[in-house]
Amino acid sequence: MKKSFYLPFLSILFLIGCSSDDDVTPVNPGPEPEPPVEETPYYDIPDALSDYYEGIDFSEENEELYDDLATLTIAKHTNMLDYNNRHDYLYQADEDPNNEDNVILIYTGESRYWEEYLSGGNSYPDQTFNTEHVYPQSLVSNTAKGDLHHLRAADVQVNSTRANYPFTDGEGSYALVDGNSFFPGDEWRGDVARMIMYMNLRYDEPFSEIGGLDLFLEWNAEDPVSVLEIQRNEVIYGAQGNRNPFIDNPHLATRIWGGDEAANRWDADAEEDEEAPSAPSALTASEVGYETAVLNWEASTDNVAVTRYTIIVDGEEHENTTSTSTTISGLTPGTTYTITVTAVDAAGNVSEASEEVEITTNEDTEAPTIPANLAVPEVTATSASLSWNASTDNVEIAEYDIYVDGEYNASTANTTFTVAGLEAETEYSFTVLARDIYDNESALSAAVEATTAAESENGGDTSSEIFFSEYVEGGGLNKAVEIANLTGEDVDLTQYSVKKQVNGNGEWSNEYALEGSLASGAVFVLANGGTETQEILDAADVTLNGAPVDFNGDDPVGLFKNGTLIDMIGVEGDVDFGKDKTLRRKSSITSPNTTYTEEEWEVLEKDTVDGLGAY
Repeated sequence: MKKSFYLPFLSILFLIGCSSDDDVTPVNPGPEPEPPVEETPYYDIPDALSDYYEGIDFSEENEELYDDLATLTIAKHTNMLDYNNRHDYLYQADEDPNNEDNVILIYTGESRYWEEYLSGGNSYPDQTFNTEHVYPQSLVSNTAKGDLHHLRAADVQVNSTRANYPFTDGEGSYALVDGNSFFPGDEWRGDVARMIMYMNLRYDEPFSEIGGLDLFLEWNAEDPVSVLEIQRNEVIYGAQGNRNPFIDNPHLATRIWGGDEAANRWDADAEEDEEAPSAPSALTASEVGYETAVLNWEASTDNVAVTRYTIIVDGEEHENTTSTSTTISGLTPGTTYTITVTAVDAAGNVSEASEEVEITTNEDTEAPTIPANLAVPEVTATSASLSWNASTDNVEIAEYDIYVDGEYNASTANTTFTVAGLEAETEYSFTVLARDIYDNESALSAAVEATTAAESENGGDTSSEIFFSEYVEGGGLNKAVEIANLTGEDVDLTQYSVKKQVNGNGEWSNEYALEGSLASGAVFVLANGGTETQEILDAADVTLNGAPVDFNGDDPVGLFKNGTLIDMIGVEGDVDFGKDKTLRRKSSITSPNTTYTEEEWEVLEKDTVDGLGAY
């Protein structure tokens, strides 16, 4: 031990003794160090995807890479499609690459005419396929039900056979295994695996519910990405704003979860496809409207495969499609546009632009007809109910503007409206004009005069009609509507019904016909029977386990008399007017209104039900 200490100690003394600036020859430092070698990126991201995946560090793996991709996939999902919207995109996503009139069915691989889709609104006689939720809809959230990344066109009988069974391994074509699990077929293993991986990444849906991660990693490696998957990914990207990263590169699953080595579609060492597709040819435009035009062209060719076409309007990218025909929208009436189309392949190579076509959209200068037969069928001390005949227009009526004593009061899309906030025993003059979607206005209707009623003896007001007085949209199934009768007489409820609009889509549905009678000064409460709030159950006159009292905050609710809308809570257009709120009609409002007016309602905190059942 002493020796091993002593020698280094002498060395230190020697160095100290040789520290003179003049007497010691400097030690040769050797060659200059080499500059650090710049590492090759882990993946060679195609140019067409570089912007989408900007900010992702692909040198990461496991949980870090998973979290980054999940955050991106959620953030890019900017257009949340309702399940009913699937028809707008599913046929295009599943379109047969060799026959644009057909779709390819999952599990069977059959090509079928797109109008054979099974739907209550489809009049085509031979309806043979429907929508398959690859991750069963009974196991996912409402938000995930409409996500196109796990929706596929499927044969009706095969879809029924699959049911909600988890996936299992097998060989050959699709099959039900042991009566409780399903093998999708050799050609669909990878498709299924990558859709389930997306659902886990986007919604944290568990693998254990549907077959197991190890199985899907195996399928992802064994069955490479198909041209149809690439097509679907592009269509859904255009529809929703987000992509399935495991279709873009199956190897990402290997980086995250391990398992069998999947194909790397971004392999930096692989021979790169640098050949661009041919330019689309024979571009034509037809059926030019006010805001739309139909485009058709002949398909491009490529050494691998064309994955999409980009529509360019006045030099700017307008939209993408996988078809050789599309209807472009969002144009401005009376405007000239120059349009070209380019083709893009799987490697992101972009073709030369097609020859230009020039179009001029139609211009609308024609005003609607004047609203006819304006009448004031009902008045109270503070309100007047108006009605009139619908105007006509060469394009479309947007709204009617209501004027009181020559001054603008409000607008409505309906042909009835209740003017509120009037003074008792006062004569008013009412007129209405129609306005189309391009702001062409009709002349004012003929004026109609009406005098409001006197106030009641107790200083309050009476109503000529029953109306909604409270709305509850709380946690879980805490949902109810209250209807008040201030007419001064008992009302026969058999004339009335309640309906809702799904996501404010403009179509009234789920009608519930009221029964019995409602005494003067009393209220009627219609509630969801699934509520766990005893106060709602105590106040309810009728409970339903579903529609129309399964509304969400973007589902307008309407009160109808003999089929005619007389009162409405909410607005059209998928607007969250009542999400997690209790709305209570202000006591100054004693008449229905076919146009939802926020000023008529008090907004109370979620699950406030202390006033339900009493006006």
